[in-house]
Amino acid sequence: MLDKYEKLILDALQQNGRASTQELSELVGLSQSPCWRRVKRLEEDGYITRYSAILDTKKLGLNALAHIQVSLVDHTKSSIDKFQAFIEKSGQVLECASTTGEFDYILKVATRDPESLEEFIAKKLLRLGVVRTTTTTFILRQMKVSGALPVDM
Repeated sequence: MLDKYEKLILDALQQNGRASTQELSELVGLSQSPCWRRVKRLEEDGYITRYSAILDTKKLGLNALAHIQVSLVDHTKSSIDKFQAFIEKSGQVLECASTTGEFDYILKVATRDPESLEEFIAKKLLRLGVVRTTTTTFILRQMKVSGALPVDM
């Protein structure tokens, strides 16, 4: 169970993963040593799994974002393993989730342009031999992008 200070620390780190122990301690109302110990415990206990930077897709020339719904040809271990291995190694796949309903998975994919997306689907995804069908939805504009989780639920 997380106490109020740990929740405040997690919220603060989600907003600024580079916050110093001094900045965190001031934000949450603890002295530096107890604050540092709590951060270390949150890391050790797996609440904090990693730190990362959020990059600007446009500055990187990634102008085509899309959600791709994917159905596999079957649900054998070898098909699922092949698909998951592809997802793990593909840098263009930003997110992948298994879903209920008509499709097995939904991917969030980033490419330079629509032609690059078409190439990703036709020459990489469909050539795996385990994908039965896909449906693609272009993301026109992202109104909210956040990796922050609600800590106090």
